Amino acid sequence: MLKKALIRCLDTFSGNIPLPLLQKLSRHQLLILFYHTVSDYNLPHIKHLYQIRNRKLFCKDLDYLLKYYKPIDLHQLIDHVEKNKPIPKTSIFLTFDDGLSECYHVIAPILKQKGIPATFFINSDFIDNKALMFRYKASFLIEKLKGEKNIDLLLKKHFKNYQLPYSNIKDSLLSVRWHQQALLDELALETGIEFNAFLQKQKPYLDTNQIKEMILDGFTFGSHSQNHPTYSKLNIDEQISQTLSSQEFTTNNFTLNYKVFAFPFTDAFVSKAFFERILEKEGFQLTFGGAGLKHELIKGHLQRFGMENSKLKTAQKMIHTEFCYYIIKSLFRKNIIQRD
Repeated sequence: MLKKALIRCLDTFSGNIPLPLLQKLSRHQLLILFYHTVSDYNLPHIKHLYQIRNRKLFCKDLDYLLKYYKPIDLHQLIDHVEKNKPIPKTSIFLTFDDGLSECYHVIAPILKQKGIPATFFINSDFIDNKALMFRYKASFLIEKLKGEKNIDLLLKKHFKNYQLPYSNIKDSLLSVRWHQQALLDELALETGIEFNAFLQKQKPYLDTNQIKEMILDGFTFGSHSQNHPTYSKLNIDEQISQTLSSQEFTTNNFTLNYKVFAFPFTDAFVSKAFFERILEKEGFQLTFGGAGLKHELIKGHLQRFGMENSKLKTAQKMIHTEFCYYIIKSLFRKNIIQRD
């Protein structure tokens, strides 16, 4: 609650502080951002998860960022981290998670037009629309079932079978976790909702040919796990298996000569042992978290700041607030991630 109150307070005035001053005070040379998708249309599998930025707002984001930052590509970032090669004093690195089809239809054309490189992180189980991520299943079910007669009674029965509490359709379905997703499949089956039909009609994910075309256009790709679990809920063997299997798929299908990985959801509570295995033994050049502006002690692991929120704030407000929040945390040494 204190964090939310502080961020609300920072939102009111942070935009008035010049960004170059915030950059100087924070000593952050590099800003790494992540998005998932951009669309002007209703996307039922995402609608109940977060606010989607439309083309106009996304372009405004980029135009604002280009005023203050020089975009760099993945190879420049790898050389900077591994070989200490210099990058511009104010550099920005753009990433996109989950391998959604709008990356090909909407995002890539905009980035090409503006001359901005980017890296896209994909889940091996979902490419070519083979399956749907459990959070997207939950959002899709909410959209299809809301307002249905007696739906609460049906949902209560299924949640009781899984020994899970039930409050209302949206909150309860969004509370279902990766290891409980069979509940979502059972609900879909009983209510006649076909995830496979949605996958084939909507095609929410990138396909192999689209990825190959994007690579020819100069974009880079990394792994994002097989099927998007929360890593802190897995044991280390499962974490390693998800990461290596996803990367093997990405490397073999797209003939990549680099290995980079972005955590699904969060890298919180992931141990040093994971990074020692992935970065030191398995040949990954970089891994990425999503904790915002924070200092990471593990070389080769970088934190990113998410550009999607429930209120569709401007890029200026989000980034200025994040910088102010980072500067305040640094006074108490709360801007450093410690790992066991």
